[in-house]
Amino acid sequence: MMKQIWIDTFRLWAQTDDHANAVSAAKRRVADCLCKASRPYVAFSGGKDSLCMLHLVMEQDNGIMVWHWDYGPSFVPREIEATIPSAAHCVGAVNIEVDTSTEYTRLGRDADNVWGHEFFRRVAPALAERGFDMAFVGLRAEESCARKQRIATRDYACPIDECWPLQDWRWLDVWAYIVIHDLPYLHHYDTVADMVGYDLSRFSTLFDRQFLHLGTEQVDNVAYWRHRND
Repeated sequence: MMKQIWIDTFRLWAQTDDHANAVSAAKRRVADCLCKASRPYVAFSGGKDSLCMLHLVMEQDNGIMVWHWDYGPSFVPREIEATIPSAAHCVGAVNIEVDTSTEYTRLGRDADNVWGHEFFRRVAPALAERGFDMAFVGLRAEESCARKQRIATRDYACPIDECWPLQDWRWLDVWAYIVIHDLPYLHHYDTVADMVGYDLSRFSTLFDRQFLHLGTEQVDNVAYWRHRND
């Protein structure tokens, strides 16, 4: 559970002009993308950024399909995964699709970048064939230089256009929005924040070799030692 000092901090940030401007800009981006797209969808990871984005989109159109990728039990404990579609329902989503791959069952933690292979070869073409022409994605420039560059150059991950409502948000904006709207965020973040702070607390696959450069294995070893040998 989030400590009261952090709740108070984020509530104070929510009262600033900077936060109000960030939220207003995000709402305008959502509205503009809804006007341009004939059949958009929301890419929902269950993480803090996509949760805020989902809430912003659902406020304007809750009939949009929400697409979520399940990374399998070796990378995401089932007790965490089970809360993600529930969170989407809580913020108003009525049309949720969950996709995954049998490779996670077959390979366990040896499954390397299955999402990337499956998304570009199978999922994205299938979504395009169904008529989806815009993806709402919770990308923020503050997260990394690569994402900042991607936003600056409008570098989409696939042939379907993308809309990034939170592109200019800071981590403070994300948590302020979650707190003031009482959004059902993953309490994984509280566990990790006790070690590294809310500015560095992130949600990703656990014990995943592709994220070793981010130092996540050390955090996983402390927070999820029971899942070490899953």
